[in-house]
Amino acid sequence: MGPSIVMIGSARSRYGSAVRRVVSVLVGVLLCASLAGCVRETAGAATSPEAPATEVPLPPRPRDIDIRGVDPCSLLTSTQRAELGLDAEPAYDVQVSPLFEGPEPACTVGGSGLREVAVGVALPYDGLGVDAFAASRVRADVTVIEVRGMPAVLAEPPEQLRLCSVVIDLGPGQAMNVQYRDGGGRPTVPQDDLCTGAIAVAGSAMDTLLSNN
Repeated sequence: MGPSIVMIGSARSRYGSAVRRVVSVLVGVLLCASLAGCVRETAGAATSPEAPATEVPLPPRPRDIDIRGVDPCSLLTSTQRAELGLDAEPAYDVQVSPLFEGPEPACTVGGSGLREVAVGVALPYDGLGVDAFAASRVRADVTVIEVRGMPAVLAEPPEQLRLCSVVIDLGPGQAMNVQYRDGGGRPTVPQDDLCTGAIAVAGSAMDTLLSNN
């Protein structure tokens, strides 16, 4: 029997303590500002009403997975976090994402081993989903990949070399958003290694999600 996915209840103590909120908001900035900082609209470029519809050309999904109500902090088990070198306590928060234009529950966890990293796993829904990464919206090199059989994109923002993202298409307006960034140690982590880490985290999180769906 696979690891269980925790569904979010209404009594989650206002998303944890003040310390967890600070950490979550900080990575919420990473989830939304560093990556959404790649969004041309956020950067202040004019938006033309004649602009083409937002769409990322991906292969069809083999199935839809409804992630509304799934706790993103349940997607990386303690064993998986240890294997990935993530030794900090996970922190949960939820905000309305300016990037995905919908609710985005997010879980943040850090690693302080040989390299310091910060990882965010978020589950945006009722918004743009993977189409948030259409070429008309982001300043990033976007590559179509596959994670555990689901279509996904790898986003490498050339202006944010300490960040790499994997976004998995889970259903209409629903996605898994994995952010992997340098944690501020020395030496800094090369972006190629950050992308390798993002893919590894995305694969582990999908293993947990698929084991319960």
